Amino acid sequence: MKMWIAGTGVAALFAAGAVQAQPMTQMQPEFYVGGQYNYLEQRVSGQSNPNYDVFSGRLGVQVNPFISGETRLGFGVSGDRVDPGNLKTEVHNYYGFYARAGLPNETAFTPYVIGGWTDVRFELEGNGQSRDGGSYGAGVDFNLDPFLALNLEYMRMQDKSDYDLDGISLGFTFKF
Repeated sequence: MKMWIAGTGVAALFAAGAVQAQPMTQMQPEFYVGGQYNYLEQRVSGQSNPNYDVFSGRLGVQVNPFISGETRLGFGVSGDRVDPGNLKTEVHNYYGFYARAGLPNETAFTPYVIGGWTDVRFELEGNGQSRDGGSYGAGVDFNLDPFLALNLEYMRMQDKSDYDLDGISLGFTFKF
C-alpha cells in the first residue's frame, strides 16, 4: 500500500512539473457579432413538414481558444402551408443561449459542437404559440482572417416528442 501511495505521489510531482513547464498564455475574452441565414424544417407528426426562412443575429464571447458562449435572435422572413387544411404557418421569431466547444488547429477551418436552449414563437393562421427546449448541433468556421469568419452549421433547435425543428445555417462572424 505504501508503495502505491509513494508511486502516486511521484507521478503527481512529475505531472505537476510538466504542467508548470508549459507556457501559460493569458487570453483576453474576445467578443464577436455575426449574422446567419437559417433554413429551418419542422417535422410534425400527422402533418406535412413546413420549411421556414429565418435571418438571425449573433452576439458572443470567446472566453478561451476552445470555449465560447453566445446568444442569438432570429426573425422569420417566409412561412409555409401545412396539411391538413392548407394552413399558413411561420416562425415569427426565436432566441437562444448557447455554449460552443471548438477545436482550433493549424488550418483555416475550426470545427465545433454547440448546445443550449432555444425559444421559438410560431404562428399558425395568426395564432401564436411559443415552444422552448434544448438545442444541439455542430458546425465549422472558416477563418478568412483574424477578425472575419464564415460559418456553416447544423442545429436541432427543438427536439420534442411530437415535432422536431432542424436548421442548416450559413453565416459570418466578426471578432473585435
